[in-house]
Amino acid sequence: MWPNPNYLLEFSRPMFAWQLLRWPGAVLVMLLGMLVAVQYAGVTDTEAQLQRLAQRQQQLMQQQATATTAAHPPVSKVVARQAVKVLSQPEQKAAEKIVQQLNVRWFDLLQALESQQVAEIALLQLLPDANRGQFVLSGEAKSYQDLLKYVSQLQALPALSQVHLQKHQVNESHPQRPVSFEIQGGWQP
Repeated sequence: MWPNPNYLLEFSRPMFAWQLLRWPGAVLVMLLGMLVAVQYAGVTDTEAQLQRLAQRQQQLMQQQATATTAAHPPVSKVVARQAVKVLSQPEQKAAEKIVQQLNVRWFDLLQALESQQVAEIALLQLLPDANRGQFVLSGEAKSYQDLLKYVSQLQALPALSQVHLQKHQVNESHPQRPVSFEIQGGWQP
């Protein structure tokens, strides 16, 4: 019943596959090694080129910076070299006029007009004259009644003075027949 215990086992060394492919395997390993070496040399060469380009870029930037400072000396040096110019009387008046225009309080005028925005009124143009303290406002209204209501609202504003409707015209060619208008008024610049 039991199997026969007299087995003969032979423990011999088996021949492995690598022993059969020893020469072709060695050639393959050598080829792969050469490929890795060539790729490494290419990467090293590319890195060296990048480093040379970065150095060249730095040199060009330094040359550009020195050329810029040579062409445009610092402001403090320019101010030190130039003498203060005395303005003639017409130049002084022109400069005062420019300063006066720059000091005009445009914000008060714009805030007053924006506080009275109406959906039926489209403002198209504002022409302020700071010297005279006046402005001309152009736009379109849906109807003449809306325009009159808007003018009365502007007249009630304390920031504006002498607001009146200068001219108006109904656009007959448009299907909704809007009213084009110009309002003139004053303000304290």
